[in-house]
Amino acid sequence: GTYVRVVIEGVPCEMVKHFNPSYPLVIGGLLPNEENLGLVQVRLKRHRWHRKILKTNDPLVFSIGWRRFQSVTMYSIADVNGRNRMLKYTPEHMHCHALFYGPITPPNTGVIAFKTLSNKVDTFRVSATGVVLELDRSVSVVKKLKLTGYPSKIFRNTAYIRGMFSSNLEVAKFTGAAIRTVSGIRGQIKKAMREPEGEFRASFEDKLLPSDIVFLRTWYPVEPIRFYHPVTSLLLKDKQGDIWEREMGIK
Repeated sequence: GTYVRVVIEGVPCEMVKHFNPSYPLVIGGLLPNEENLGLVQVRLKRHRWHRKILKTNDPLVFSIGWRRFQSVTMYSIADVNGRNRMLKYTPEHMHCHALFYGPITPPNTGVIAFKTLSNKVDTFRVSATGVVLELDRSVSVVKKLKLTGYPSKIFRNTAYIRGMFSSNLEVAKFTGAAIRTVSGIRGQIKKAMREPEGEFRASFEDKLLPSDIVFLRTWYPVEPIRFYHPVTSLLLKDKQGDIWEREMGIK
């Protein structure tokens, strides 16, 4: 073999201070477009040997390509209408979509996720496996929202509804949306009133009762938490992931 001398710039001082010649280092390279950060969508499945289910907004350590980093994941699933509906937990024995903030990675790259990097745990460390789907900035995750209001004035087939919105701008955004009462009477939002703020006029199929509760079922977009922290266990003296977690305050 032949010895190769490699000059690396911008190396932290801890790398030289805690350098261990017997510890192997793998040197790789990144493409220019892989040095940027953005939202990455992954097709993920919880590993069947991992005991606990995964929860949205819980941190995970990802191993993707040359990188190991920690990020906060948001899980979703595509419904029949084509929207990505947010999930609170990962489903059992099936795939779902995971959206997190991290380095740009080419599609079809393998993904391994860990809850902890410590080698002293008595359970299986691999939490989930998956593959990178796409790098689409227009991907949006929505969450179900239910708004309720109460009639303030009741006429024959129309009524003034209060308490559902806080401003006329919100009323204008949902003008024409379908609403319903607890008793099953269907209606539609017509127009915002000048006073008070947030009250609107709606038409219904039948006359409402003063005790009726009007509700609106809709969806609103949810933004994932933009958190990214690379794993710097090679800068430590013992090169152990559990020591890195302890110094970061994870454990």
